[in-house]
Amino acid sequence: MTLGEKIQKLRKQNGFSQEALAEKVTVTRQTISKWELNQSTPDLDFIAQLSNIFNVSSDYLIKDELVEPDELQFKKRTYKLSEKFKTNIFIIISIIVLISNCICVICDYFTSKNLSWSFIVIISTIAVWLLIIPLLIAKTKIILKTLIIISVIPIPFLSILALLLKKIIILKLGTCISLVSILSIWIIYVLFCKYNKHLWRTAGLTLLIFIPLSIIITHLVAYFIPQKQFDFTSNIFNSLITFSLSLVCFCFDYLSCFKKKEVSKK
Repeated sequence: MTLGEKIQKLRKQNGFSQEALAEKVTVTRQTISKWELNQSTPDLDFIAQLSNIFNVSSDYLIKDELVEPDELQFKKRTYKLSEKFKTNIFIIISIIVLISNCICVICDYFTSKNLSWSFIVIISTIAVWLLIIPLLIAKTKIILKTLIIISVIPIPFLSILALLLKKIIILKLGTCISLVSILSIWIIYVLFCKYNKHLWRTAGLTLLIFIPLSIIITHLVAYFIPQKQFDFTSNIFNSLITFSLSLVCFCFDYLSCFKKKEVSKK
């Protein structure tokens, strides 16, 4: 059995489409198709990822002998939640959210004879409920769909919160901080997609993003709340520490790449 035939067999046994497997390995669907048709061969990094995904040894994938994976020593099994289990969990959480919101409304009404703080609890629980939808429902591109939800929720949430509390500064300041933070999250996501094989490099770049992010947020708060005093010296100190940590990550990335080159030369 060829490597491509094994990949196709294991993919179907695990219930993955070519698109779903491509997302897990961070390649295109066409690449998976070429692997299965033996038109191209995955490198050792992808072999390691496939062995983890299918829970088989790398030897089984690499060797051409017709050996069933059951006859081989499996890698340490990693337990993943089934789709049915995740659906049940989502239903249970939805019921809990609904019941808790109803209890809040009843308690708010009978304690103060009107509805006030319960609306804040309701919109907060709904926001959290919306965030977990892609984690428990989506079958593919879970991280991407979660980021989309994170990008959409804040401004409507802040608008309702500002309206309930009658404080427009919540909307103004919250919107500015949310937009800057969301932009940073998307940049980090792109970095992880681009440098998924170089986690140390990605970690270093992520830390560098945190430096201007923290400075911008501090200045935004100082602009909208001028009466609040901020210690900008500590902000600079924290930035220097973050920059130092990013340099450490880049050093580890360099050492990792250097070791790989040395191994490939042998």
